Amino acid sequence: MSDDSSSGSWRRGLKRWLSTAPETRDDLLKLVQESRQFLEPDTVDMLEGVLDLPATQVREIMTPRPQLAAISSDDGIADILSVLLETEHSRYPVFDSHDDNAIIGILLAKDLIPIFAKHAEGVDAPFVLKDIVRKPLYINESARSDTLLRLLQKAQVHMAVVLDEFGSVSGIVTMEDLLEEIVGDIVDEHDDIDEDSTINHIIAHPNKDGVWLIQAATLISDCNETIGSEFDDADVDTMGGLVMQALGAVSHLEGETVQIGDWHITVVDVEGRFIRLLEVAYRPEVHSSDA
Repeated sequence: MSDDSSSGSWRRGLKRWLSTAPETRDDLLKLVQESRQFLEPDTVDMLEGVLDLPATQVREIMTPRPQLAAISSDDGIADILSVLLETEHSRYPVFDSHDDNAIIGILLAKDLIPIFAKHAEGVDAPFVLKDIVRKPLYINESARSDTLLRLLQKAQVHMAVVLDEFGSVSGIVTMEDLLEEIVGDIVDEHDDIDEDSTINHIIAHPNKDGVWLIQAATLISDCNETIGSEFDDADVDTMGGLVMQALGAVSHLEGETVQIGDWHITVVDVEGRFIRLLEVAYRPEVHSSDA
């Protein structure tokens, strides 16, 4: 009897909850948040992610340019194979070797299979990269994420080139980036689980006081909040991007150092052309002596 009464009460509560039609997005979001008493937490989180898409700009979910795994239009087949083996992505932006602010297309790793097969058979087939890249889709970094979703669906592609207000390439955004906004981090068979986790992106150095080890993909805002720094994130979003911006063009990244304000930053680990780990030390005396 008590079970029937409880079930009836639950159904009446659900009916009342559904009877109030939301008039605004905020009302709908509040309704979804209040639905935790009826729905599984993962379902509610997913609904919240969908509702947050219109309020999320593309720049917030893209991979910034300094962190891109990219290919140059004058790269040979051996150079491209090296990048593929190192990064194990399925798609790569191809930058024009004569204009580093222009992308000639998107290379799909699967489009190289016939070429590799011919090489394996000993056939010396000509290789022209621009002939096999796919036409890029462009989107402004200030565009809404739901707009990006519709564009990707309409074009039937999984990657778009992100442009800033001046038309310069600021990053790359993928369908996976959008899905992660809805369902959370997606870790595939090629991902480093520790690297993709939101845990321990910033840790105190075990042997040095006032020093932190920070993954390059860490958001500048998260770093500022955690260690009390005041790094500027107006132009770049990640700590790796901040360091690349300060270093400029260098041929050898590992061991490079920069002084930004009161902070001394050292590149301690790289993978190919990409920074993976930074050592960040609070050294106001260094900054003062330079002034």
